[in-house]
Order: sequence, then structure tokens, then C-alpha cells
Amino acid sequence: MSFFKDLTLERLFIFLSLLGSLGLLYTGINKRSELNELSAHLEDQKSGVPAIANDLQQLSKKYSSLYKAKSGEGFLGQENVESYIRHCSAHKNAKIGQISISHNENELDRKTGLFDHIYTIKTQNSDMTLARMNIVYFLRELEANSRQIRVTSLQLRQSRKTRIEPHEIPPDAWLFDVVCTSRVKQGT
Repeated sequence: MSFFKDLTLERLFIFLSLLGSLGLLYTGINKRSELNELSAHLEDQKSGVPAIANDLQQLSKKYSSLYKAKSGEGFLGQENVESYIRHCSAHKNAKIGQISISHNENELDRKTGLFDHIYTIKTQNSDMTLARMNIVYFLRELEANSRQIRVTSLQLRQSRKTRIEPHEIPPDAWLFDVVCTSRVKQGT
């Protein structure tokens, strides 16, 4: 009891500080163990996030390619390609009217079964002339929505009825022949 008898205010503060520091030590040790558990859990989560992000990116690319394939290249046979070409000719900016389509098939490689389907496109009426912008919009529509069809040849010519002198600028009235190629594998 001599401790309490000789207890002064300074000794009381030292004793309370010692008890407070022991309480803080106990709380600090508990919080540190919780922090270590949370850090380990976070590290486990971090290692899985890049893999999930890569999987998500690959699946989104696959979805995009499948969606483009479905929307732009849903034709399997000759009649579907021809209907696609006719659809492009009726585009709001093309307005090229009735067209005639002739089809040829050329085998490229027997081992892989690759075939080139060649389509020659002309206007049905040989007297109907078109502005170059209409022809450009038609050709753009052919290639814009399909990875399968490519314009391989274009021939623009003036109508035979149009007589111009060498010093004159020709009118914007053209006849055209377009050759498109569609490369497909046999059986698709």
C-alpha cells in the first residue's frame, strides 16, 4: 500500500499512460491480424481480375466478329449474293435502278476447296446513264456491309449518244460495268 500512499499526480499519469499503452498494444495487434487477412484476400482477388478481364475482352471480340458475320454475310448460295447485290443497288443514295447480274464460278484450290464466284453487274437498260456519285454509293454499299464481296473491276464509259468535243467537259452521265468477286469455301 505504500504505492498508493506515495501516489502523486505525476505517478498517476504515468500509471494511466502505461495502462493505455497496453490497451493500444492489444488493439493494434488485433487490427494488424485483420489487415493481414484482408491483404491476403485482396491479393487473391487481384490475381483473378486480369484473367477475367482478358476472358471478357476475348469474348467481346468474338461476339463482335460473330455479329458482323451474321448481319453482313448471311448469304450462303448464289441467290443470296444476288439478292444482296440487288439490295445494295436499291440503297437510298445509290438509286441505280434495275441491274442485270451474270455469275461465273472459278475454282482456286482443290485441296482447300476455295472458289471464286464472279458477278458481273450492269444496268438492265443500256441507255440509262448514272451520275458518278450514285455509282460510288452503290460500290461502297457492296463492300461496306460484307467482308466476303470485293469489287475487283470497274469500267466507266460515256454513252454512245453523247458526242463531246475534246475541249468540252463531259456530262456526269456514265454507263458502268462492275465485276465483284466473292471467295468462299466449298460447302459454306
